[in-house]
Amino acid sequence: MATMAGPLAILAFPGDASASVSVAVTWEGLLHESAAAAVATPIESRAAWENGRIYTYTHVRVDRVVAGEVPVGTDVWVRTMGGVVGKIGQIVEGEAVFADGLQSLLFLRSGPAGSFEVTARAQGQFPVVAATPSAPARVIRNRAAGAVFSPPPAIVPSKATRLAADVLHGRSVDDAASEVVADWTHLHARP
Repeated sequence: MATMAGPLAILAFPGDASASVSVAVTWEGLLHESAAAAVATPIESRAAWENGRIYTYTHVRVDRVVAGEVPVGTDVWVRTMGGVVGKIGQIVEGEAVFADGLQSLLFLRSGPAGSFEVTARAQGQFPVVAATPSAPARVIRNRAAGAVFSPPPAIVPSKATRLAADVLHGRSVDDAASEVVADWTHLHARP
């Protein structure tokens, strides 16, 4: 009878299960909510407690400004939720993830104290990859975005509305930049 106590205890005291689901960001929504778009490379990261949560500030080098107000050749700090401070870590599903030296096309909005945040979290970060050293670099959808579902019809009024990941995934960096610039100018035109 003692051998049954272990399985029964597990059934009697289930652990918490958690998950996150995101609604896919539209192309127009991503551009409209962003202050800048740039190809950037992470250099270093620092995590800190803020209001009971851990945030990570990643120092990135702006390699190429695509649109907006970030000067090329400068370094900026990008704030993301989650990270590790001491022996405590917090993971935030669907958040942008940086690895030193790995370039991304980032859509950025203003963050606290002179920093930026990635617009639409991981959906606003497109890793830059090349199949071979001689192949042109391409941007791909970010797998860190987790489960992403199409927005309900009330949010997307017509089938002509494009989703951000569908617009950019698999395109060369130059093609993606051209697409951003063409639509950015229209959406950010001053009246």
